[in-house]
Amino acid sequence: MPVPYEKQILIIDDSPESIELVSCILKRSDFTIRIAKNANSALKLIQFQIPHIILLDVNMPEMNGFDFCRLLKNNVQYKKIPIIFLTASDEEESIRKAFALGAQDYVTKPFKPAELIARVNTHLKLTQRTEELENAYKNLDSFCYSVAHDLKSPLLSIRRLIDFLLQDYDEIFTADGKELAAKIQEKTIEVTEIIDHLLELSHAGSKKIHISKIDTRQYFTDMYKNLRALEPSRKVCFQVENLPCIYADPVLFKLLCQNILSNALKYTRKKDCAVIEINCRLTENYFVFSIKDNGIGFDMRYVNRLFHVFERLHSEREFEGSGVGLAICQRILQRQGGKAWLTGAPGKGAAFFFSLPRREMPMMEKDC
Repeated sequence: MPVPYEKQILIIDDSPESIELVSCILKRSDFTIRIAKNANSALKLIQFQIPHIILLDVNMPEMNGFDFCRLLKNNVQYKKIPIIFLTASDEEESIRKAFALGAQDYVTKPFKPAELIARVNTHLKLTQRTEELENAYKNLDSFCYSVAHDLKSPLLSIRRLIDFLLQDYDEIFTADGKELAAKIQEKTIEVTEIIDHLLELSHAGSKKIHISKIDTRQYFTDMYKNLRALEPSRKVCFQVENLPCIYADPVLFKLLCQNILSNALKYTRKKDCAVIEINCRLTENYFVFSIKDNGIGFDMRYVNRLFHVFERLHSEREFEGSGVGLAICQRILQRQGGKAWLTGAPGKGAAFFFSLPRREMPMMEKDC
C-alpha cells in the first residue's frame, strides 16, 4: 500500500530486538526511520526535526511511554504528531489510558507486518488530510479578510456621504426623504457590523497562537464589567466561581469571553433580573467551563445550526446580531485543542460549555 507523502517515523523503544523488528518491517515500505532509546534522546530528535508519526513503547527507562505522550500532547508545537503505542499487552486499562492521553492508536507485540504498516499508513493519510483541511481554512480566512476589508472602506464612505447630505440639504429634504436617508444609513451600519464580525472570524482563524498563563476568573470578570457599562440600568446577578489559571492564548481567550458574555447578556435582556453563572470542572485532560443563563433559551433540535456562520434562531427584531459569534468561539477553541457545545430549552435559559486542554507550561513557548 503506497503512503501519501514523505514519511519520516520516529521509533522510541529501549529494546534492540523490538527496534530491529519494527525497522525491518517499515523499511520494506520505504519509510524513513529514526530511532531513540529513551525520552531524552527522543526529545532532542523531535526538536531537531518533527517526525510525521511516532511509534512509542510503553515501558522505557527514565520516563515511560504514557508520561512522554502526555508531555508531547501538552505542547502546542508537538501535540499534532500522531502517536501509536507499541505494547506487549492488550490489557484494556492500558489501552484506555493511551487514548485518554491523546494517542491515535496502538499495536500489540508480537507485531504483524501487514497490521503495523496498515495502521501507520492510515494515520499518515489522516495527518495529510488534516493538513489539507487546515490549509483550506487558512485560505478561507484570507479570502474572508480580503473581502471584508475591501468592502468596509466604501461602506464607511457611504455613511459619511449620507451624513453630509443630511447636514447640507436638511431644509430641502422632505420628511419621507429624511426617513429614507436614515434607513440607508441604518443598513450601512448593519453591513459594517457584519463585516467587523467577519474580520473577527478571520482573526480567530489566522492569528498566531501565543500560549501563556491566564487567570480565567479575572478575564471573565473584567469583560463582564466592560459589557455591563454599556447597559448600566439593568439588574444582573453575575456569579463566578473560583476559576482556574490555564495556559492559552490571551488575545483569543479575551475574544472568547467577549462573545460568550455578550450572548448571555443579550439573551437575558427581557428578564427582570438576569442570572449568569460561570463554573469550571476538571477532567483528566481538560478544563470544562460552563456559562449558564436564565434567558430566552432555544430548541435543542436546532443546536447544530448555532455554530454555523450567519445562522440565527431568533430574528433581528428580537435580538441584534450577525450570527457569527458562536462560530468565532468554536474556531478559537478548536485551534487550541478544545471545543464548544450548547444546551438549552425555550424559555428556560441556555448553557454554553467549552473545554481547553490541561497543559503545563510548554517546553518552549513558540508560535503554533
